[in-house]
Amino acid sequence: MIKLFIIGWVILVTAIILNGVIAKWGIVGWYDFINLLVEKGTQALRMLRMIDYAWLFLAYPLLLGASYKAGEWLYVWLIGMSR
Repeated sequence: MIKLFIIGWVILVTAIILNGVIAKWGIVGWYDFINLLVEKGTQALRMLRMIDYAWLFLAYPLLLGASYKAGEWLYVWLIGMSR
């Protein structure tokens, strides 16, 4: 259970940092995308740029997956330190 907790925290912190960075760069994140869909419907799909699509469907999932692996590494490292 502690392993899942550590991995979850790493993913959460990574997501918060990534969302802050993309907001500063002007890239559409998932919260903005969902709000745009609610407001504009399918027209929202035509309003996004290629960088927004690349972020939402390629980079963000890849980086969150990498943060899972980083959390796993952190768990193994912490367990190794306690022995």
